[in-house]
Amino acid sequence: MARNSESSTYSPSIGLIYVFNLIVGTGALTLPAAFANAGWIISLCVILALSAISYVTLTFVVESMAAANAILRSKRAKQLIKKECLQRPNSPQEDSDSSTSSASTKSLLGRVKVRKTRSLCNSPNLYSSVMQSEDDYPTCSIINENSDMVVIPHENNLEECDIQETIEMGKLASLFFNRVGTILFFVCITIYLYGDLAIYGAAIGKSLRDTACTYFPVDVPCNETLNGTVACWEGSDLTRDNAYRLFLSIFVLLIGAFGFFNVQKTLLLQILTGLVRWTAFIAMIILACVRLLSSPKDNQGNPPVANVNGLPNLFGACVYSFMCHHSLPSLVTPISPKRGLFKLLALDYILIAGFYLLLGFTGIFAFPHLEDLYTLNFVPNRCPSNPAGNFTASILDAVMPKEAVTAAQQALFYFLTLFPVFTLSTSFPIITITLRNNLKQLFLRQNEADYSFFVRRLLFPLMALIPPTVLAIITSDISFLVGITGSYAGAAVQYIIPALLAFYARKELQKEFPLEPVRNAFASPFRHTFFVLFVLLWACASIGFVTYNHVLADK
Repeated sequence: MARNSESSTYSPSIGLIYVFNLIVGTGALTLPAAFANAGWIISLCVILALSAISYVTLTFVVESMAAANAILRSKRAKQLIKKECLQRPNSPQEDSDSSTSSASTKSLLGRVKVRKTRSLCNSPNLYSSVMQSEDDYPTCSIINENSDMVVIPHENNLEECDIQETIEMGKLASLFFNRVGTILFFVCITIYLYGDLAIYGAAIGKSLRDTACTYFPVDVPCNETLNGTVACWEGSDLTRDNAYRLFLSIFVLLIGAFGFFNVQKTLLLQILTGLVRWTAFIAMIILACVRLLSSPKDNQGNPPVANVNGLPNLFGACVYSFMCHHSLPSLVTPISPKRGLFKLLALDYILIAGFYLLLGFTGIFAFPHLEDLYTLNFVPNRCPSNPAGNFTASILDAVMPKEAVTAAQQALFYFLTLFPVFTLSTSFPIITITLRNNLKQLFLRQNEADYSFFVRRLLFPLMALIPPTVLAIITSDISFLVGITGSYAGAAVQYIIPALLAFYARKELQKEFPLEPVRNAFASPFRHTFFVLFVLLWACASIGFVTYNHVLADK
């Protein structure tokens, strides 16, 4: 938890872009296949409903962040003022000894003091005026050595509820939940991150395999996914499944090694990956639209109107695709000014929902068969027996001269199929480090320095890397991984935890400021307890429905 300096802040428009880029990631590439399986009308209804509920829980997280800022600043201020009052000089001889202490306390108070430019909490309470001026000492009307109750004269209104410190989800959980709740939080976030890494590994392994493996049997229809037992290259003993496992292992050995160190996703890297991401997404949408206009009807997609059997994976993919709650504090806190923050986030969600519908609907109507990772539908030369079945080639034939098609095909082939590799390679080490740190918080019960080098530096990175790698080796079915991760751990992180955080944050805020209610300017627009109960019931019903459908599918 760190206080944000002015130099680290950015404008609301930049914040909108950051949140947009955080939400729109690999999950978007799994939506077209999920749309095709569930049907277009169900997909439309589900994605609109889930985007709305995800926005509601996002406002719960913001409200909890504001409440946590107020509570932590109040506790610090009262502790510092209590200490200062107890150490006030009682005789002239102590003046010189106390001057250093007073100056130190004033410095600390200055660090916890918040802006006074506008009043967000117009209530006379225990934390009404930490400092009256740069030269005034805090005065104590009541002081008890064994009590936290320090009454401070009410002179200035401070912004108790302003979001100035980055308080991550783990800190929010430990602040508002009891020990059992905190452990359950870390279990949920850990399972989600394990699933996240497994999805990343599978996406990268499949992308590298489909880039490198060039053999396509003549007797296989163009609109079928190749079996894993097919040779990677003509005449080779290496199968596509083994090639996938080989590429996945090499990737984890090379990129996963960064999980043993501390790395950050710098602003430059964020900008570069953002440009690559949006170039790829826009290219896929344009190419799908061109294919819709140029290819014959019998070579286009014909998705069902509704298919209930496709709902579990659709639900998981949509939850996964709207996930940003676990990283929201680090993105929202630096936004300055925060006026109209909820409107800004609502605009983000409207744009993202529209983008997902555009990406998914162009895909399901343009292609008769959709891979679980959408980029793999743009692999050219995948069907030598039927040149018309080369999706990318047929698209390019319609928009450029024949002599330019080959070079453009290859450029587009490598760019689109390797797009997940470029973007996920930068995120994989960061997710690994986040998971490593969560595992430490979950299992270490004392100071980390008290443990051996093996435990501190080797055991937890290995615990973060090995399980998701094994899971990705066992199955390369990204739709399955996304469905399970999103439907269970994702639903807990996106629905249950934010709702409970908001509920308990409101109670803690009232407990911390007992004399008069504090008005939280960042309170969710959905502040009625009904919305908390609705989200919890929705999450339980959704998880139950998905589980029921998985059980039926197994039968």
